[in-house]
Parts: sequence; structure tokens; C-alpha cells
Amino acid sequence: MVSELLFPRQKRLDTLFYFMIAFALLGPTLGIPLTEGFNLTFFRVAYVLLVGGIILRLVMQKNLETSYMYPVRYYAAFFVFWFVYGLISLSWVMSMGAALKYLFYMAFMLPLTLSFPFFLQTEEKLWKAKRVLFWVFAAIIFFAVFESITLIHLPSSRFFKTTSASVTSVFTNQNDLATCITLGLPFLATALFMLNLQKKHKWFLYITGVLTIYVLIATGSRSNTAFALPLASLALIVGLPFVVERAKLTKKNLAKALIAIVVAVILANALSTVFLSEEARQSAKNKLASTLGFLQDFQNASWHMDEGDTGIEKGETGESAGVRKWLLINGFKFLQQSHYMGIGAGNVEPWMEKYGVKVNKVNLHNWWGEILVNFGVLIFVLYMSLYFWMLWRLWKLASLKHSPALSPILRWAAYSTMAALTGYFFGGMAPSTVIHFTPMWITYGLALAVIAIGETQKKLEAE
Repeated sequence: MVSELLFPRQKRLDTLFYFMIAFALLGPTLGIPLTEGFNLTFFRVAYVLLVGGIILRLVMQKNLETSYMYPVRYYAAFFVFWFVYGLISLSWVMSMGAALKYLFYMAFMLPLTLSFPFFLQTEEKLWKAKRVLFWVFAAIIFFAVFESITLIHLPSSRFFKTTSASVTSVFTNQNDLATCITLGLPFLATALFMLNLQKKHKWFLYITGVLTIYVLIATGSRSNTAFALPLASLALIVGLPFVVERAKLTKKNLAKALIAIVVAVILANALSTVFLSEEARQSAKNKLASTLGFLQDFQNASWHMDEGDTGIEKGETGESAGVRKWLLINGFKFLQQSHYMGIGAGNVEPWMEKYGVKVNKVNLHNWWGEILVNFGVLIFVLYMSLYFWMLWRLWKLASLKHSPALSPILRWAAYSTMAALTGYFFGGMAPSTVIHFTPMWITYGLALAVIAIGETQKKLEAE
């Protein structure tokens, strides 16, 4: 009787998992500041409770069923190897404090990612997780709309207690919010034509999508608006004939889709004219309009430093392009000095602060570069190889040719996740760092869950 009371039933653990992923997406918004720079967030509390429940279950049952995760075993193995490599790198890091902080984040984010295929063993559980994440995403967007009108910022925003027109919602800055949006939009867009939803639900999705585009415009994020979203959209367009039945791809349906997209963009721009302040509207307009100039400035910025010239390079669009280019140049220099083994977990910032030239930032602002410089060529090659393999496997699940009997929900999940992670090639260049950026890790985890469920379903149907 006592053991039955103590034993964490699977349903309770599942419920705690859904709370954890909701809190993870909300990030530091829901939490209690304990010390300067550290918040006891609801996500961390839920995470610790969930880990404790799993350990208790393992001790009492003497067994933990994970055979259903077999299709994603290489990802689990790589995450363990990656973390161990980070621990080994402590022997050569410049800043032990920065390394331990980075490993602390990894200790949360890597298990968070693997928790998706661990808890979402069935299509029904995957669908429930998607619904939870949608409502949290919608709340983030609705607050961002409120924020853009009232200029009231949350404590997690760098603009808290100011009247800045910048829109950040639950995140620290605009780029983080914009990256979350470009990861989430493919799920909203594809759900409208791939899922069998009631008309009222489709209308709610469409309205949420319009508001999401409005918020994306308000952020003024160049990398997400001009690169990540178009790349994700291109993946959706190219894949459309292979994912949707030909009978549904009629001229009438395609015309309706095109009209819906055009109307959504017009409405989003109209909302920005009505609700955004003149300062916010002009700032977003200038940033988005300067995209080509930014690329030109990036190209024109020097590759070599003249003797004694350590100043910030200014282009037509300001300092940003030159600084970002030199962040990468400095990073590659550090990588070379580490004999391509990496300078150690989380040590880009201390190295950049001490040895960086022609920069006024210490974060690389590039996730791919962050992995390469911190952990070296070996980890980077493994990470990218598994990433591309994941996209390929998602594509095969989404394709009618390769997976004709796959359920509509799994096909939609594979298609939208593939597009979101494709767009993230550019989206990952927007945030200052991604190691604690939960929307990316959640999307990665969803991809692993879809692969585990989908490939298992295909195998059972083939038998």
C-alpha cells in the first residue's frame, strides 16, 4: 500500500511533463529571482520533480522501458558524448565559471530534448503535447500584441520598466521572440490544410497566424523575417506536391491558399499601422528595409586587420554587420588556436572579451559557430550530420511516396517540423546564444518524437 502511494504513476509523470514543456517555452517569465542572474523558474522546478519521479520509478521497478526510443538512439548517445566532451574540456578552459554555467544549461536542455521521445510514445500523446505548446505559443503572441500597444514589458525583457517600443513578450529581446515565431509558424500554416479541424478552430488558427505575422514585423528581426521564414516557406512549397494528395491540389484550393496568405500579410501590415507607435513602426521598417544593405556591409567589411586598427567598422547600416563578421573571424581564430578541439564549453565569451578585436559584443550570435568554436570540429561534424539526417528522416515520414500509410497527424508533424528546422539554419543566427533557448530544443525534441513514433508505426505496418 505504501509503495503504491509513493510510486509515481505514469499518468502523473505525463502530466508533469506537459507542465514542464509549457514552463520551458515560457522561459524565465515564471520564476522567483533568488540571486542576481539566477531565477528559480517553474521550468526548473518541474524538471527536477520529473527527474526525481523517473529515478524513484526506476529504483522501485528496477527497470525503465525505453525500447520505443530505439529509432533515436544515436541522438541520445551523441548528447551523452557531447556532455562528456564538455566535462573533459574543463581541463583546458580559460574560464571555469563560464564553462560550468554552460554545462549547467546543457544538463537541462539535452534531457529536455530527449524527454519528448521518452514521454511521447504514442500519436495521442504527441497530439496532446502539440496542443499544450500551441496554447502557450498563442499566449506568447497575444501578450506580444498587448505589449506592442501598451508598451508594458515583462520582467524577463531587457526593456522592463521602460517605455521602449520594442516587442519581446516572454523573451529577453526581439530576436529571441522572432526566432520562436519562425519556429512556430510552419505548424500553424500547415495545420490549416493538413488537419481535419472544425471551421471555428481553423479561424482561430488563422487569426493567431495573422497576429503572429504582425508581431514578427514588430520585432524588426532581419535574419528571421528576411531569411529564416522564407527558407522555411520554401521547404513547405517545394514539399507540398509530395506531402498533400494530388486530388486536393486543385487550382481552386491553391487560389484560396494564395488569397489567404496575401490577406494575412495585408492585415498584419494594417495592424502594424494602427497599433505600433511611430517609433516602433519606423524602427522595424528601417531594419527590414536595410536587409540588402546589411548583407552588402557584411561582404564589404574587411577580412584582415591592419596593424593598430582595432576599431569597430561602420557600414551604411551601422556597426552590426561588421561586428557580426568579426565575431566569426575571431571565433575561427580561437578555434585554430585550440588545434580545432574547441576552446571549451561556454568559453567563447571570455575569449572574445579578452582577445576579440573589432567587436563590441562577446556572444557569437551564431548557434552553428558557437558549437564549432566551443566544442571543436568533431562535435560540430557529428551535430550537423545528425541534424541533416533528422531532416531527411522527417522528409521521408512526410512524403506520401515513402510513407503512404502514415496518419495525417504524424505526416503534418513531420512536414511542419522539417520546415521549422530548415528555416532555423538562419534563425539560429539571430539570438545571442541558443544554449538556453528552449523553443529550439523543444522543436528538436518534437522532431525526435515524430521520428520515433512514425518509424515504429511504419515498421509495424510493414510486418
